[in-house]
Amino acid sequence: MIKYTTPSMLRADFVIMKVLHESLSGLQPYTILKRSKLSGEIFFKVFSALAAKKLIIERDSLIHLSPEGRAVFLAGSGRVLSGRKSWRQVPSDMKGRKILLGDFYVPNIYLLD
Repeated sequence: MIKYTTPSMLRADFVIMKVLHESLSGLQPYTILKRSKLSGEIFFKVFSALAAKKLIIERDSLIHLSPEGRAVFLAGSGRVLSGRKSWRQVPSDMKGRKILLGDFYVPNIYLLD
């Protein structure tokens, strides 16, 4: 069994492998990109890494999971958990003052619709 050493890319690896596992006859790279909902930069990094590890193969301009890739996916698909999404964290300089429970709040009338 192949062990992954970079857990940050682990989820993206398995997202692409899941999309390929669910397809019956392989997919084009653009279709995989759209179905995986990854950014282009992450997709191409992970896609290149999977191709270098020979976990995905190309046949007739379609991308398929290799037998080794299918085994890796099935062995590790139950252990992938959703993690912390760094893009959801609001930067501290963007956060305003917290309104206390007892404070009065008067909205700006010009900013209301």
